[in-house]
Amino acid sequence: MRLEVDEWASQKRELSQAARLLDGGGVLVIPTDSGYALAADLHNNKAIDRVYDLKQSPRSHPLAILFAEVDEIGRYAGHVSTLAYRTMKRVLPGPYTFILPAGDQVPKRMHKKRKEIGVRVPNADVPRELARMLGRPLATTSLRLYDDGEERFIIDPMDIDHRIGSKVDAIIDSGLGIEDPTTVVDLRSMPFDVLREGQGSLEELG
Repeated sequence: MRLEVDEWASQKRELSQAARLLDGGGVLVIPTDSGYALAADLHNNKAIDRVYDLKQSPRSHPLAILFAEVDEIGRYAGHVSTLAYRTMKRVLPGPYTFILPAGDQVPKRMHKKRKEIGVRVPNADVPRELARMLGRPLATTSLRLYDDGEERFIIDPMDIDHRIGSKVDAIIDSGLGIEDPTTVVDLRSMPFDVLREGQGSLEELG
């Protein structure tokens, strides 16, 4: 099922429907500020298993936790330094993934023996509104599929529908996506460690 959303029109009906699917254990394809992503309720283990199956990636590749607001991150992270928190407050919402120590609220299905999590607050209304409506963060991973043995971003919702539409509960179609990943930064040490340079500006990190 494809749910088309228009940034110039009300999206409440479509997003309410999508949030109900997530609440029922559904897996969705959603638009973000760094391309399309697979998304599920962070607290639904079966849905997270489905995301890994669709992604065809091992558990050693962690999913990111997507929040509606920066202030919600503290509930799921372990100790976060004052500087790290101020950095997130300054650049989020935005195209960054920040690595933090995992807190007690993170489901074990998400990190197993890993002690860190990746957190996101994207500069995109749809995923943040879904998290608000659901009342819980989302477990997400960028939508990349294999073409001729090479992993690629899939940016056309029609192509996504053709390839995996029958395997997900809904595709939120907001038009063509982009192929520009987030900047990944480990905030657990000083100085901060840039693990991947993407579209998020390094200068903004200070």
